[in-house]
Amino acid sequence: MRDRLIEDDRLLSAVTSQTTLATALLAALAMNLVGLSCSFELSADTAVLLTSYVFLTVYVSFVRPNAELAGVLICFGQLVVVILMGILLTYAASALPLPYRDAELHAIDRWFGFDRANYLAFLSRHDALRDVLSFAYNSMMKQNILVLVAAILTWRLDRLRLYIIAFAVAVTATAIIGGCIPAANAMIYLDGVSKEFSTLPEGGHSYFPVLDGLRNGTLRIIDFRSVEGLISFPSFHTANAILFVWALWPIRILRLVLVPLNLLLIAGTPLCGAHYAVDIVGGLAVACGAVAATNWLIHARRIEHQERLLLAQG
Repeated sequence: MRDRLIEDDRLLSAVTSQTTLATALLAALAMNLVGLSCSFELSADTAVLLTSYVFLTVYVSFVRPNAELAGVLICFGQLVVVILMGILLTYAASALPLPYRDAELHAIDRWFGFDRANYLAFLSRHDALRDVLSFAYNSMMKQNILVLVAAILTWRLDRLRLYIIAFAVAVTATAIIGGCIPAANAMIYLDGVSKEFSTLPEGGHSYFPVLDGLRNGTLRIIDFRSVEGLISFPSFHTANAILFVWALWPIRILRLVLVPLNLLLIAGTPLCGAHYAVDIVGGLAVACGAVAATNWLIHARRIEHQERLLLAQG
């Protein structure tokens, strides 16, 4: 039984590493194809932290091997890589100058029966609810940290590795779909917000100038210090919300927090992310597809490994 667990851990670790590498290579290729590059300006503190991380990871992996600590450090690095590479993928996808599909997305919303004006009017009368939805929507990065910390504290690195794989699949799918079905967003198309400015009245923010710069070729160098989400359809916030709950579902005590928090996150996407309702449906589909693809991939690799063992024994 113990040997089986060790083999499963090694297999899952290998698939996570391969997925992380594939995501990085795909992001680099996509950026090169659309003519984008990155601007990296590391502060002295960040450089020290990065150097310390690399040194410690190498030390516990090869010099004084500690499998548990090495696994934790490697998973941390892989999570950071897939998040950063996922962002670059969405920037590359957003640079494709295909026609906006806001009219079609809005038409689907109307077919669903979703009225954005009524939604916004309702929330304008309930400031407390707006604040709650904004808090939930802005919790995405904090929840990524929670997945990392919770997996480490409960020794469920298997769930963290599965999350990393599913995240990579989901963000890649989001970038591909978003590139093929680009949209400005509901705030631009329906609310009549100015396309000229990133800073809006009452402290709001619009990513449209960045999106427009990518599409018209005036923005070609991406500054990592100011990256942001650019994809309207499908909603990656929605996809990530589902993945948070899925990844930490085995930790029962966290279900009481994660389920309501991420339902609120999804409910806040039309407000905080200026999404169409159909963007949420798209995000749900991406998340379900990512979970299914992750489970299929791990299952396929297990079968492949077992077949190799049988051939070796035969």
